[in-house]
Amino acid sequence: MTTIELVIDGETFTVEVGDVSQSPVTVVVNGVEKAVSFQEVAPAAQAPAAQAAPAEPKAAEEPQQEEEAPAPVPVGDVSGEVIAAPMPGKILSITVDVGDAVSEGDAVCTLEAMKMEMPISATAAGTVKAVHVRVGQNVANDDPLITVG
Repeated sequence: MTTIELVIDGETFTVEVGDVSQSPVTVVVNGVEKAVSFQEVAPAAQAPAAQAAPAEPKAAEEPQQEEEAPAPVPVGDVSGEVIAAPMPGKILSITVDVGDAVSEGDAVCTLEAMKMEMPISATAAGTVKAVHVRVGQNVANDDPLITVG
């Protein structure tokens, strides 16, 4: 699969695209697998003025993409209380690491939703077993954020 990052209306989506030689193609958008049907569209005819002048070669440009760190992968036993996203949004900060002790009500991360910052609190006391998200990641309603056990 090829991985690309799309920005649509200011929201970033990480998309993995399968074999596009035939439709439908399997894509994974922010970790969710989907089947997408498509068809190729012939390019629009160029305006006569654009055809009259030869195109100037463009200088090779270096892509200015920053490498985004992959989401943390939990290791070992991750059973416990899963703290889930209460609504779709973007992770602004994560205040805990795997192995940290938390009390019920402690803020574990901050979610931006509808242009507001929302602290997400631990729903149980225990030790952080897994961090399922990374800063800057978009999450859907009920996506797992942190596991406490």
